[in-house]
Amino acid sequence: MKHWHCMVLAMTLFSSQASHSASFYEQLQAVELGDTHFDAQGHVTTTGDIDRKVACLRPMRKGLPNISAESVGEQVRVHLYGHGGSGWTLLWGSVNKAVALFEEKAKEHKFNELVPITIIGAGCMGKAVALSLYHTGFQNIRIIAEQDDSIASLNSTGYLAMVSLATENESEKKQAEKLAIDTLKGYQMVEKGTHPIINEGVHLIDVYSGLGKEGEEGPLETYTGIEPYAEAGLLPKPENGVVKFSTGVSYPMRKYQTYFMDTKVLMKAFDRELKARNIPVIHETVGSLEDIKTYVVFNCSGLGAAKLNHDEKVYPNLGLLLELAHQPLKKLDYIIYTRYQPPGAPKRVSPVDKADIYFMPRSGGLLGATFVDHNDGTDNALNEALFTRILRENKQFFGYPLN
Repeated sequence: MKHWHCMVLAMTLFSSQASHSASFYEQLQAVELGDTHFDAQGHVTTTGDIDRKVACLRPMRKGLPNISAESVGEQVRVHLYGHGGSGWTLLWGSVNKAVALFEEKAKEHKFNELVPITIIGAGCMGKAVALSLYHTGFQNIRIIAEQDDSIASLNSTGYLAMVSLATENESEKKQAEKLAIDTLKGYQMVEKGTHPIINEGVHLIDVYSGLGKEGEEGPLETYTGIEPYAEAGLLPKPENGVVKFSTGVSYPMRKYQTYFMDTKVLMKAFDRELKARNIPVIHETVGSLEDIKTYVVFNCSGLGAAKLNHDEKVYPNLGLLLELAHQPLKKLDYIIYTRYQPPGAPKRVSPVDKADIYFMPRSGGLLGATFVDHNDGTDNALNEALFTRILRENKQFFGYPLN
């Protein structure tokens, strides 16, 4: 599916930003990929600089995420799901909107601060909304989830950018941007230490994308998803310049800044705050919303909402990542997000907002990524082929031989 808003913004971006960009020349440490290997079948091996292969499913939803509230008899149901790969990017804006919708319903139903609240889902949305509700004054809260490890929120790369959504028109784009800008303001509070819930795991970071034109080799112009923030004056405007890596390769590139969220640090902080407030996380499977008997239900079930809320707009999007080992992370505090045409390879056409080279300094460092719509990750042959593509092209980009 083409993401309409990315295409329109990208055309504006590429025609306007070069005129006011400054020049830079930077030397960066390259990601360590010299000790990486392929087996006899050409598959990536988890040895040397490759620690783990990760497959995760983004909970995409056609159009906008579902952030709504409804009364079903005496029960209030608040839906908060369908953020695709932008859950962290839309987090605080979405949570604030959901809590505001609930407070309106709470007044209608004359609920007090002790009304029992069940939250389905223990990803970033579920845990953040639990803490936000507690901060608002509601104290009788529990979270139910099948699991809260190996989930999309933990595997997320932590890149604050308007990508990996499925908005389809200008109105939806503007609504998503509003959520994203409200979330950015939340992370600015986190960085300053003034957020009421959490104050760690976030910092500004440089992001590099290509400047090449279609048909050229190397890194190509890319819609990074940072453009709406820069155009609104909330983040610095991009600069064009040259990046030279420690391996000797250099490229003309565009530099942005955005926030990097260390998702594992943030999720641990959420867990610590939940424990301090005696908000339990109960591991069990919810088969139906009708199974929850509390007066209030927050449905933060991600992909599970397709069944729980009978939502046919929800579908999986496959993201594959290679987690790295032995990286000099103190020297790798940057993000690469760019389309890429490998030298000598057949020319290909890729969406302007989908990166082929995707490095993030989370955990031990990681490479990605894939954006495969309507894919549940069970095709192992395809997964292995994509892992191979990720490693081969990142090795080429960072200046390593393929042998």
